[in-house]
Amino acid sequence: MSLRSEERRICPRCGESYSYVEKISIGERSYLYAVHYYVDENGRRRKRRCYLGPVDGYEYVSKTHEIIFYGLDKQDRYIRYLEEITDLFNVNEPISTDPEEFKKEFENIMRTRSLVKKISYKIDERLRKILETIVSDIKASLDLLKKDYSDDPQAQDIIKELEAFNKKIDITILDKNFVNEETIRSYVERYLLLKQRLKQLHKALPISGSQASS
Repeated sequence: MSLRSEERRICPRCGESYSYVEKISIGERSYLYAVHYYVDENGRRRKRRCYLGPVDGYEYVSKTHEIIFYGLDKQDRYIRYLEEITDLFNVNEPISTDPEEFKKEFENIMRTRSLVKKISYKIDERLRKILETIVSDIKASLDLLKKDYSDDPQAQDIIKELEAFNKKIDITILDKNFVNEETIRSYVERYLLLKQRLKQLHKALPISGSQASS
């Protein structure tokens, strides 16, 4: 279970909301804790901590392996593990012709190859989900703008941009092979820029009657 964003403040250890992350140093090492506040049976405010792991990774556990293990505060720790595992594969290392060693090497490589295919499939499905989320969010934003800001010039400019972008990225969703990584990154960057513009627009424009009643 990964650490959720600070905005949501959900503890990956117990699943409950927390107030902040506290760093406690012991000697040369620092450790992270999610701090929870609660009211006890006497009505007094209490604090409890959930351990998230060391700041710089698990030193003693990592010594017995060839990769570094991280605490729950590292949201990208699984990606880091994959990067480090990939570095362990030495393609130039000679292959042993001993029957037992050869068989073990072959089976390990075939298992790894199968796992890589599964990972690749899941990544493509997750990427499709990301793109579908962009499309659905853009359509929802268009509906909102047309409903609440149909007469505003600033909103009309953004509506035109959203419609053009929606048409372009919708084609990508229909293409089962997607497009190249550079194009997908450009879509995400454009989406985030449009989201920022929408945020600024909502701050600048007065709330319409339909918004106020919703």
